[in-house]
Amino acid sequence: MRIAVVIRAFGFALLGGLLLLAMLARSQASAEPAPDVPLPSADARYFIEFRARPNGLLGHTFVVYGRTDATGRVLNQSYAGFIPDARDWRGMFVTIPASVREDKDDSRLKPDSVYRRELNATEYARLLRTVRFLRNNEHKWHLIFLNCNDFAIELAEALDMRRPPSLLTPALWVSTLRLLNE
Repeated sequence: MRIAVVIRAFGFALLGGLLLLAMLARSQASAEPAPDVPLPSADARYFIEFRARPNGLLGHTFVVYGRTDATGRVLNQSYAGFIPDARDWRGMFVTIPASVREDKDDSRLKPDSVYRRELNATEYARLLRTVRFLRNNEHKWHLIFLNCNDFAIELAEALDMRRPPSLLTPALWVSTLRLLNE
């Protein structure tokens, strides 16, 4: 009986430590982006798409953003997602190095869910500053506490969007984001 109490206490202490680590890492990643990105053209049209695609067990959330013409045809686009730097099972238990970048499968695999939102020049400039800030800073990834949904949350918050919690599968997260903002 006494051993079970010690094991339970150790488990709660470990969980508390992981939560504290996640909160500290999140507070470092959410600092204000640098304001050195030039303002896009006021008469141009811009967009962001929050996408979820298959990836192993749960899937992957990432964004596509860029410029369109007057008919909505994409003129240029960029991809960004929050991806572990190595395929490492330890990311299920502890944080591992990660970066904001395009994954080869982002453009190759068909998305399960897509939410497209038109942006004005001011919103697009804010998006570019935020992506640039997140790309230029060191990150840690964790399956539960710091994952690709958390990256998408940073972008949604930069655009003043309502957003769901991160503890959803990517397809459900993107679908819920759409419901909250339409």
